[in-house]
Amino acid sequence: MRTRRVFVDHELQAGSEIDLPADTVNYLRNVLRLKDGQPLELFNGRGSRARGRLTLARREARVLVESSQASPAESVVPITLMAALAKGEKMELVIQKAVELGVTTIAPVETERSVLELKGNRAEKRLVRWRQIMINACEQCGRDTLPTIEPIRPLDQALAATDAPVKLVLDPRAQQPLQALRDQQRPTGVSLLVGPEGGLTGDEVALAGEHGFRALTIGPRILRAETAAITGVAVLQYQWGDLG
Repeated sequence: MRTRRVFVDHELQAGSEIDLPADTVNYLRNVLRLKDGQPLELFNGRGSRARGRLTLARREARVLVESSQASPAESVVPITLMAALAKGEKMELVIQKAVELGVTTIAPVETERSVLELKGNRAEKRLVRWRQIMINACEQCGRDTLPTIEPIRPLDQALAATDAPVKLVLDPRAQQPLQALRDQQRPTGVSLLVGPEGGLTGDEVALAGEHGFRALTIGPRILRAETAAITGVAVLQYQWGDLG
């Protein structure tokens, strides 16, 4: 039987017992139909994983940590994905796949053509939702380190806050293709900016250029925003990271 992975926001020390929150108990009991005594794999999103055994009571559950270890190394190149805000499921898809592909940081940005506006309490609720999607993606893909998700910022502020040694922006109007990076040595970090539905405006691409971003095209076809983000990260991981 497959051993289920569960996120717990605790230090994972052998011999310790961890009380599970109510939503996790409900998921294990009523969705996964786990039974008392079944093994679990735990991760805390901070680079640790452990083996444990489930104890189920009527209204609560806990896990006895039997052994723990450091996680496998993260991707050799830290990638920040600067993704323009997109409607519900599209943004969630980008976040989910970025986690699976090993992105280190996700930076949601507001652009001129963003069709989604998130302010105040709505923004906070959406960030909580996105973090849960990241946790679920880590559970699924076997990753033990939870990426950072930054506050939603206007594009100009996000650009100013980026200090990666290599900065790239995907633009179908660019003269050079993404494969132009083929012969470049692996950098110590990359920021990849991907626009919204309808793309970044010419002024926005120019602004990114003023902040050191190099405009590259991903190919001869116009991709949807979510496709471009996922493909761009995959190419970078193949080029410099841990894919292939």
